[in-house]
Amino acid sequence: MNILHVISTCNPISGGPIEGVKLLYSYYKKRGINANILCSDNKKAKWLKDKRLPKVFATGPKLFNYGYNPKMLIWLRENIKKYDLIIIDGIWEYHNYAVWKVAKNLNVPYYVYLHGMLGPWFKKKYPFKHIKKYIYWKLLQYKILKNSKSILYTCDEERILAKKSFTPFNCREKVIGYGIAGDLNKKSIKQNLFNKKFPQTKNKRIILFFGRIHETKGIDILIKCFIKIFALNSKFHLVIVGPYTDKIFNKLNNLVVNSDIRKSITWTGPLYEALKWDAYNAAEIFCLPSHHENFGISVAEAMSCKKPVIITNKVNIWKTIKNYSAGIITNDNVNSFYYGLKTYMKLDKKEYKKLCNNAYTCYRNNFHINQVANNLIKYLKKSNNIN
Repeated sequence: MNILHVISTCNPISGGPIEGVKLLYSYYKKRGINANILCSDNKKAKWLKDKRLPKVFATGPKLFNYGYNPKMLIWLRENIKKYDLIIIDGIWEYHNYAVWKVAKNLNVPYYVYLHGMLGPWFKKKYPFKHIKKYIYWKLLQYKILKNSKSILYTCDEERILAKKSFTPFNCREKVIGYGIAGDLNKKSIKQNLFNKKFPQTKNKRIILFFGRIHETKGIDILIKCFIKIFALNSKFHLVIVGPYTDKIFNKLNNLVVNSDIRKSITWTGPLYEALKWDAYNAAEIFCLPSHHENFGISVAEAMSCKKPVIITNKVNIWKTIKNYSAGIITNDNVNSFYYGLKTYMKLDKKEYKKLCNNAYTCYRNNFHINQVANNLIKYLKKSNNIN
């Protein structure tokens, strides 16, 4: 089976979709499936050197926020018939249109992984942008989804919420799931790479955030709660991992006026490979006070390292985590999240260890890439009559 993933960019800063493609590729190889990526990156983009990527056809650069790239359309017309099926990762950008335009004319099946891009939170937060998207929905995006072989969801909660943003909505749907492989280099656990690079965190009780530094993530909530927690126990240290701009850093950093508390918050920027996993291993608890989170790869990553999580009920996998007692679920506001942190602080060693074990069990049973990839491959073969 030959699969082409079409995505706007392979830049890891863009978030979870490209990480998911990398993980799926590792499984494709085990199953003898050939997979390529088509994107609108510049051929010389440094992130295309990532060895975890399959062969990438970069047709960029793209133009405007929409990602306009006529070279992608030309490439698809010349090459799309080489593939049994196409998977579009993400919506609202030109790569959607390009696949739809060519695939429908040449009768090539395609699927659309939404990656949470129909979440209703955006409708409430950005009403003007929603109006523009609604116009685009009526003109084009709905046609692209309706003509697809199926929309693919990462969890059932995403499927339910997706229907609350735009109408009409009458598409074929399939919940596939989403997952990670975990830390494949277990040696990093004993290396203490994180504490060596950030010595201010040594012998501290680390509260970890890992992800894009964006207003949807509720990092302002986490910082405000940490200020209160630090007043109760100065051994806690907040670590914020992820790419950020000077503007958003200054806005969030200005929430902290106490110099001792500022010293107890470490902004690392993005972390990768062994250092990334050692950050998880060094932490005591993982926090994600997000206002909207389709899946939360970082949540699964934390649980794969036996770290319990404190997340909001706006993270779409919260019900699964609650069912496994793998963490603490709150609302996406300061009072509720602070109560969640205080609940955590009251746990004794036995209760904490049980929470850690539950977190790992939850990950293993629900969010391991092997299970997710198997679901996807089985569905793709069945829906296309491929043996």
